[in-house]
Amino acid sequence: MVLPDVERAVLEDALLRFDADLRALQEWSQWETSAAQKFALVHKGLRYPPKKIISMAAGVPVGGFSGGRQSNEYLKNRGFETVAIDHATSGPLEAPRFVVGEIYDRWPDINVPYGGSRQSGISPSSQAPAIFLFTGDSGEQYGYRDAFDADGVFSYTGEGQVGDMQVTKGNLSITNHARDGRALHVFESLGKGKGQKYVGEFTYVNHSFQRGPDREGNDRQVIVFHLVPIGRETDDVPPSEDDVIDSGPPALDLAEARKRALSAFGANEGSGGKEAKKKLYVRSRLVRVYVLLRSRGECESCHEPAPFKRVDGSPYLEPHHTTRVSDGGLDHPRFVGAICPTCHREIHHGLDGKLRNAELTEYLAEIEPLT
Repeated sequence: MVLPDVERAVLEDALLRFDADLRALQEWSQWETSAAQKFALVHKGLRYPPKKIISMAAGVPVGGFSGGRQSNEYLKNRGFETVAIDHATSGPLEAPRFVVGEIYDRWPDINVPYGGSRQSGISPSSQAPAIFLFTGDSGEQYGYRDAFDADGVFSYTGEGQVGDMQVTKGNLSITNHARDGRALHVFESLGKGKGQKYVGEFTYVNHSFQRGPDREGNDRQVIVFHLVPIGRETDDVPPSEDDVIDSGPPALDLAEARKRALSAFGANEGSGGKEAKKKLYVRSRLVRVYVLLRSRGECESCHEPAPFKRVDGSPYLEPHHTTRVSDGGLDHPRFVGAICPTCHREIHHGLDGKLRNAELTEYLAEIEPLT
């Protein structure tokens, strides 16, 4: 939505009204602590919620326009300063960064900075958008046999040492990781006191139910998750299918495209190997098609038209994963933006990259509900 053009004086009046009428109210007294608030307007030593001030000045409902970059640019063009709110002490940390092949100590290197269980094989972080998975030979006595198959798909056994495994708790967090915006980081336990070797980041595709012994030797249902390494999603894709993945969005109805994309998320039964990789290709394509269609030909970061058209006539925009250090893998549309190449490179390599990513994250949360 194009916001009405108001003078700086009108915004200054809105700031005065916020101080006089709203700042002391319970709803606004601690507004900066809300995780939904990503930015603050700074004026004469005080901080204000940008969208609320714009809404009061322009007479437009808060839900009628975008936060993040649109609001920040609107205020900047009228001489105001906005800053990112640091939620580091009370909110999620950035996505963790690990080096494949490096060895980490679980307690000081993983649990201390990111939280999570010190013993469980599946350890969702309490402070960062991540789930840590630990694998090793010691689990074989309980029916845990994790390994890569011939197609590069990693089979990871779920949690639960006695009785049938269920898709609950840690197991459920794996199936929902993309929808929840959490990266899956796999570590290989090298043995007591030898540390955890980082295997890499993965995305869940599906899972199968197998039979195996529990801790007491009784036969039970075992859940095996099929995970694909990030960065290797398109390995061995036939050229014809690869061409389809890289093509622009077909003429689909937006609601139908969203329905198809969301069908990729949640628990899915299936096998590993080529079947799992094929499903991931298709699902990634569905997400890409929907996100590009949702953008309506405009960058979802700077909100400018796509810089050029593809050979098929569709606008050229690139999918960006807001929760990842690098792009790739299956992500919920809430965490994937269709952005122009300039914004994409600025987010990954620019001085204000973190700010731009935060603005895009806020925008996507507004336009893309979880349901």
